[in-house]
Amino acid sequence: MSCCVLRKVRDFSNVSRQSLCRQLCTSVAKQEDAKNNALDCPKRNSDIRTMRNQMFLEEKKRQLSLIRRVEKIKVEYTGIPEDCTLQMNKDLSTPYNCAMHMKSNIKTLAALALVNGEVWDMHRPLESDCSLEFLRFRDSEPAQLNRACWRTGSFILGYIFDRALKDENRVDIIRFPSNPVVEDGYFCCDFDLGSLNSWQPLQEELTALSIVGTKLIKESATFERLDVDQELALEMFKDNKYKCQQIPDVAKSSVTGSHVTLYKVNDYVDVTTGPLLESTYHLFQFTVTKMFPMTCPENSKFVRVQGIAMPRALQIHYKAYELLTERAKRIGLQDPYRESVQTSE
Repeated sequence: MSCCVLRKVRDFSNVSRQSLCRQLCTSVAKQEDAKNNALDCPKRNSDIRTMRNQMFLEEKKRQLSLIRRVEKIKVEYTGIPEDCTLQMNKDLSTPYNCAMHMKSNIKTLAALALVNGEVWDMHRPLESDCSLEFLRFRDSEPAQLNRACWRTGSFILGYIFDRALKDENRVDIIRFPSNPVVEDGYFCCDFDLGSLNSWQPLQEELTALSIVGTKLIKESATFERLDVDQELALEMFKDNKYKCQQIPDVAKSSVTGSHVTLYKVNDYVDVTTGPLLESTYHLFQFTVTKMFPMTCPENSKFVRVQGIAMPRALQIHYKAYELLTERAKRIGLQDPYRESVQTSE
C-alpha cells in the first residue's frame, strides 16, 4: 500500500497532500463497500445457489445436533408385502428407512407415505408412534400422488432455469402452485427473468431446457425437506423480493405460526409446503412445453413456464405422450393457482 501511495504522490505532485489523501481514502472506501456489498448480496445465480445450499446444510446439521438422546418409537405398518410393527428412531428415521427393512421392493415403488393418515414425504423424519402406509402410482386412488407429481414438476422447472441460463442473467422464481390442478394438463412456475421477460424461445431452446430436467431425472436425485424459522428463510432468500414478500405469510399459515418449509435437490433450494415425490427416479419423461410473457399489477412483467412429466410407473406410448405434450402447450384459460377439487383423479 505504501508503494502505491508514493507512486500517487509522484503523479500528483501539484496536488495538496490533504486533497490527495482524501481522494485515496475515498477510493479505498468505495472498493471496500463494493466488496462488502458483493459478499452481502450475491448477484450471480451460482453464488446465490451456493449460499442457500450451504445455509440449508448448516441448519440441517444444527437441528440434528439438538437430538441428544435417541428415543425409540413404534411404527405400525399396513400394506405389502405384509403388515408389521417396526421399532424406529424418533426424529431420525423416515418412511424410506422403514421401507428399507422390508423384503419387497416397496422402497423403490413408494413415492409418498401416509403417517397417521397425513401425506408425508418419504425422507421426512417420523416424530412419534404412528401408523404408516405407502402410496404408489398404481394405487386405485392416486390423487395425492398426482398433485405431488405436478408440484415436483414445478419445483424442477425452478431447478432448470436456475442453472440453464447464463450465470449473469438473474433468475428470480416468483411462485408455483402449492396445490396444483392436475386436470389442467400441465404444471407451471412463474419467473422474473429481468431483461429476458419478453423472450419467446424457439422449440429447439425449449428442448434444450427439457434436457436439463431429463438429466436430473436420470440422477434419481433425492428431495430433502427442512423446516426452518422465518428469520433464516428471509436471510436465505434476501436477494429475491418475491420470496421476501411471501415468506411471512407462509410462516403464519404453518402449524407453529413461524416456520417455513424448504426443499432441496442437489444444490438447489426453494420454498414449498410440499410434499414432493421421494426422488426424481419416480419420473420418466419430462418436457418444458410452453413459455410466455405475462403482466400483473403487483409483479409487472414476468414469465410463466409450463411443463409436463410422466411417472416411471405409468409409462405410455410415445404417441400418447406427444398428444399430452401438445395439450400442455396451450395457455391455460383458468388461474393455475385456484384451489384444486379434492377428489380422486
